[in-house]
Amino acid sequence: MIRFRWQGQGFSANCWLLALCLVNPSFADSTATLISTTKDEVFIQQLVTKGIQPLYRDLEQASLQLTQASAEFCKEVSSDNLTKLREAWGTTLLAWQRTDSLLFGPAVAEQLDFQINFTSPKKQVIKGLLASEQPLTTEAVAAAGVGAQGLSSLEYVLFERTQTPEQLVASFDEAAGKIRCSYLQAVSSLLEQNIKKLTTAWTKPDAVNFFTNNQEAVDLLIGKAYQSLERINLKKLTQPLGLLDANKLSHPYDLEAWRSGYSFKIIKANIEGLQHVFVEGGFLAWIDKNFPSEATKTAVAAFEKQLNELVQIKLPEGDPFTLVEQQYTSTELNELLQRTYGLEMGVKRQLAVLAKAQLGFNDNDGD
Repeated sequence: MIRFRWQGQGFSANCWLLALCLVNPSFADSTATLISTTKDEVFIQQLVTKGIQPLYRDLEQASLQLTQASAEFCKEVSSDNLTKLREAWGTTLLAWQRTDSLLFGPAVAEQLDFQINFTSPKKQVIKGLLASEQPLTTEAVAAAGVGAQGLSSLEYVLFERTQTPEQLVASFDEAAGKIRCSYLQAVSSLLEQNIKKLTTAWTKPDAVNFFTNNQEAVDLLIGKAYQSLERINLKKLTQPLGLLDANKLSHPYDLEAWRSGYSFKIIKANIEGLQHVFVEGGFLAWIDKNFPSEATKTAVAAFEKQLNELVQIKLPEGDPFTLVEQQYTSTELNELLQRTYGLEMGVKRQLAVLAKAQLGFNDNDGD
């Protein structure tokens, strides 16, 4: 058994380039141009139409396919249809995770983000619903609260580590199977409705007005990118791996999506979404243009290179829960730790400083 190693080992050349920027404050030009309080309409238009809207369109399409797969599974309960349903769920989960750095504006209005993916699911609430004697409706699920709806709740009923797929299928064929199916379809339908509400807000013609000026765009994008990367490193990697545990104990149940085995896939999806907003949305190019200096050029180039390499990274092989539980490590996992940490520090200590961003309230701190 090999213990996990801390992030500081084995940094790639690109990671060291970022590290040089971080530890040498003089590398950043303190005379960088102050950001304009006006609104760069061309930049905002590209950011919304090229960076943000495609992610939400993909999410909406995935949710539609998930609802359809739920209906087909309940129409004909079988192992093949369960596999298709799980795949549709996974596609929707990853599409949602690609929007992790966009948790502002419409995503948090009326707690839509919680309704779409509240973790961890409230098992007792779900069990109470499944004990119903009548088929469940979207209204009943919505009334039960965020802990019984969304992607995490679907994972709870679609994946069970102590059961084979055949045993899980059988549970939908039993006397209570109709209730389970009604719950499955109600959650899927409600999820589709909430995602549609979010997508509609971002794809309407005046969506560019969510950003009132350049400073707000910079603060939101850099602040939420930092929070997303901090969430990856602290809650999705460091904490489950037990790297901060005084007793060196791992915590596999702290992994997100541990039932389905998507724990590492969602991290990659987070990075893919961040790359799309920052590169395709033109944000990094805009920073380079509006804060001209050698420090900016170097930091932007290094950050974009790290993003591109991270989305191509080979994920650790095997079931994440088992890997963490048994405290096995690998080159791939060490690289994932190092690179995501390098990106987090790059946002906080380079991009935020160079772009004069105000990071503001951190969602990871709680209330």
